[in-house]
Amino acid sequence: MINLDDARPPVVEAYWINEEDYPALLKILADGNRMPRIWKEWLKIAEEMERGLDVVVRVHIDPSTFPDWCAAHGTRPGSEGRTRFVATAVAERYGNQN
Repeated sequence: MINLDDARPPVVEAYWINEEDYPALLKILADGNRMPRIWKEWLKIAEEMERGLDVVVRVHIDPSTFPDWCAAHGTRPGSEGRTRFVATAVAERYGNQN
């Protein structure tokens, strides 16, 4: 039996975009046209998502390196690429969360 007092909460990963990187990422993301046009709108959504979660790991996406990472891992910059990038970063830091 697991002692709930000793159990670590699961890590929830979230991609994170710096304000100065937002315009560049909108241009390279395959689904950038579905994202908020303004960083402050994206930030509001991202922070609302974080509320109420125990442990959130923010993984920064750099527009100058993200497309190359996606190409090297057989994906495109977009929803799938972001998901895989963040999962990989969290697994490298904390191990497999499954």
